[in-house]
Amino acid sequence: MGSRQLIARNLRAIRLSNRISQEELALEADIDRAYVSGLERGLRNPTVDLLDKLADALDVKARDFFAETPITPKPKALPRGRRQK
Repeated sequence: MGSRQLIARNLRAIRLSNRISQEELALEADIDRAYVSGLERGLRNPTVDLLDKLADALDVKARDFFAETPITPKPKALPRGRRQK
């Protein structure tokens, strides 16, 4: 697995384990939601600075995005739609 795919897999797993939507993560990290989606699908190359912003927003270390441990169990997807106010 390449670094981009490893980061994509771990970013999504960490985000879901924290029960944070892509939109919430994007707001917290001050980036576009579509960019978060691209990162999670392995279509975008994050910079080191962006990995630091994402790590801060998720309250993890940037090195956690490079962990090669298997993710079990598979994180449960968040419910669709926006949260009720």
